[in-house]
Amino acid sequence: VIAFESVYSMDGDIADMRGTVALAKRYGALTYLDEVHAVGMYGPRGAGVAERDGVMDQIDIVEGTLGKAFGVMGGYIAADSVIVDAIRSYADGFIFTTSLPPALAAGAVASIRYLKEHHEVRLAHQERAAALKLRLKKAGLPVMPSVSHIVPVLVGDPVHCKMISDILLEDHGIYVQPINYPTVPRGT
Repeated sequence: VIAFESVYSMDGDIADMRGTVALAKRYGALTYLDEVHAVGMYGPRGAGVAERDGVMDQIDIVEGTLGKAFGVMGGYIAADSVIVDAIRSYADGFIFTTSLPPALAAGAVASIRYLKEHHEVRLAHQERAAALKLRLKKAGLPVMPSVSHIVPVLVGDPVHCKMISDILLEDHGIYVQPINYPTVPRGT
């Protein structure tokens, strides 16, 4: 199994989908794609980077979230029924959890249906992310290069990172997730 993400949340990199699929085919491996930072955000119907890049039919297992772009909570995998049944039968996270309440499932379905039909929402989001990156760079902040909607700013110190996040929230009402070690290497 080759497991990979489409959008890497720390730096905003996007995987080489075609190359990864070709590698899997070469070695007879299954592909397990984590699209949690991409569903609702990429592709003509919001199905993710695999849809955008035209390889969705070549991915064996897709993992997604109903949070983030869809604005609810929960997650899912999509695959052939045999694979889904195997995961459901052997994965502790599925065995010892409960299904989504009907209200959350209905909210997720409504959100997915809406985003499937409204590509302009994805376009506007991409434009806003690009504008934010440009504005932060013009202000002299260390914005790292990113080809996705992720806006990574290198702070380099865990105390300062948390402090900046707190100031933005408390003084300006802007929530920014501070990311520190061990999620990223020390000093990043």
